[in-house]
Amino acid sequence: MSFNVSKCCIFSIHHKRTPPTLNYTLGNTLLNVVNAHSYLGVTVSSDLRWHEHVSSVSAKAVKTLNFIRCNVYCCPPDTKATADISLVRPHLEYAAAAWDPYLVGDCKQLEKVQRQAARFVKRDYRSTTSVSSFLNLAGKPSVIVGKTVAYHSCT
Repeated sequence: MSFNVSKCCIFSIHHKRTPPTLNYTLGNTLLNVVNAHSYLGVTVSSDLRWHEHVSSVSAKAVKTLNFIRCNVYCCPPDTKATADISLVRPHLEYAAAAWDPYLVGDCKQLEKVQRQAARFVKRDYRSTTSVSSFLNLAGKPSVIVGKTVAYHSCT
């Protein structure tokens, strides 16, 4: 079997501030050292924190939400909700059992995307309205912490 050296890298999991520097080669080519690597769509970092994964997941979800905004902006709320559930939520829910967010900042970043989607579906962008009431009325389960309860903030 032959390996594509440009796709190979060194990834080590450690808790040290200065990881050991080991040089690995494949054939005559020195392999690159990376601090995070994506495997089956889940980005794992060398310190086993999920900040990079949460950032990439929320960025994908926001891009998809913006695509939906451009294409179904004048559709009824039911159609928007269906588009949200079928196109945006899978980005937020994929492998959530493995990378279950526990840091407040990560929870807030995911919740921000959910709130943007709720405002889009209800077509209510006023700062005086409560997005939590939209989400509770919709009865949609929370992506955050894998709970199937009403939306809440991680505190």
